[in-house]
Amino acid sequence: MAYNPTTVANYFIGKYSKTGNLTPMKIIKLTYIAYGWYLALTNKEERLIDEKPIAWDFGPVFPSLYYSIKQYKKNIITERIPNPVKNEKISTDDEKFLDKIWDLYGRFDGIYLSALTHTEGTPWTKVYQKDTNAVISDDDIYDHYKTKLKPI
Repeated sequence: MAYNPTTVANYFIGKYSKTGNLTPMKIIKLTYIAYGWYLALTNKEERLIDEKPIAWDFGPVFPSLYYSIKQYKKNIITERIPNPVKNEKISTDDEKFLDKIWDLYGRFDGIYLSALTHTEGTPWTKVYQKDTNAVISDDDIYDHYKTKLKPI
């Protein structure tokens, strides 16, 4: 099942906000990284999120998530953010998956996670052009997470 990006972000906030220093940048990048790994691990048969990531100036972004948390600026988020999809529940298996993503990436700050998504050859670098809103293809994301990174 594909979730609204805010649902995934709220999972991280609800479970890890007390220990995770969750800034908007960190939440956006964790959500994107989870999306990438999910595509790779399901061989593109399933998507974690029901929205396509866009290549913005500061990296891959799910626009609806960005607009939900932009008012926090660089501040730490401790409370769940308003979700346009009411009562959307993450499955137990997907919770386990998101916990694994946290285990691997949760210790890093948003700046580090952003740098990971900007490394040469990443899906973002393949489509990014200043001041445009190019969709990052699932094929590019899948290829990156399936072949360029160590599997989780």
